[in-house]
Amino acid sequence: MFKSGYAMRTRAVRPGALGLALGLALAAAPALAEPLTLFGYGLSITVQGATASAYQGSRHYSGFPSVSVNPVRPADYDAFGAPDDSPSIALLDLTKLQIGPALSFIPNRGDSHALRGMRKIGAAGEAGGFVNWWPQPWMRVRVEALKGVFSEDGLLINTASDLVSHKGPFTLSTGPRFAWSDSRYNGTYFGVTQAEAPVSRFHSAYTPGAGPLSAGLESAVEYKWRGHWRFDLSANYDRLLGPPAQSPIVRVTGSPNQYSVAGGVRFMLGR
Repeated sequence: MFKSGYAMRTRAVRPGALGLALGLALAAAPALAEPLTLFGYGLSITVQGATASAYQGSRHYSGFPSVSVNPVRPADYDAFGAPDDSPSIALLDLTKLQIGPALSFIPNRGDSHALRGMRKIGAAGEAGGFVNWWPQPWMRVRVEALKGVFSEDGLLINTASDLVSHKGPFTLSTGPRFAWSDSRYNGTYFGVTQAEAPVSRFHSAYTPGAGPLSAGLESAVEYKWRGHWRFDLSANYDRLLGPPAQSPIVRVTGSPNQYSVAGGVRFMLGR
């Protein structure tokens, strides 16, 4: 599942916002045994530091803080979820199958020396749905279909399979990822327009079609501390494929190899 350096599942935030989130975490710490809920759902908040590619296809890396928020029923708080899962709610929750809506966010692609002359792309939001299937208690398969709703209107399909193991307070997971994207998504993030070509480093226009976006592997470990506190560490590798890999944004100034590492704390708001 592709994680752009602003990873697909990472919400980049300003340091001030990160400080606010950490403040909420500290304020909530003494009372996490009683989650604050509304209509049976509480808020699971993850605060992380991460390093990843500066933008999709970049060969340069940067570090940034992130905050993600996911609604969850307290009874499901420790149900397995991979770090790159989009925030989602299971409206249908059976023993081996969960289905529901999902949302994702892609931070803006701003100024970069490698992208001189290219248009800026604003922060993008995506909405869609997910399916989780557990063929075995130790294996999960997940598919997400996400459609851009602002800044980009492409279609992104993320697929993942995870082997999951519980060892005392630790939850270990690892598995392959594969992503497919349509021509609109690829055109937004990997295309070069006729207007951009002569003023950028790429010199010729490129209009990518639909096709495979990436294939890779993610591994993660989570430590269950007291109350609702959880600490996690994850690492991801993706190889860009198909039309995105052929983009001059990748071939001329970037790299098809995309890495990310993230670590942080997860907690549930309490009262």
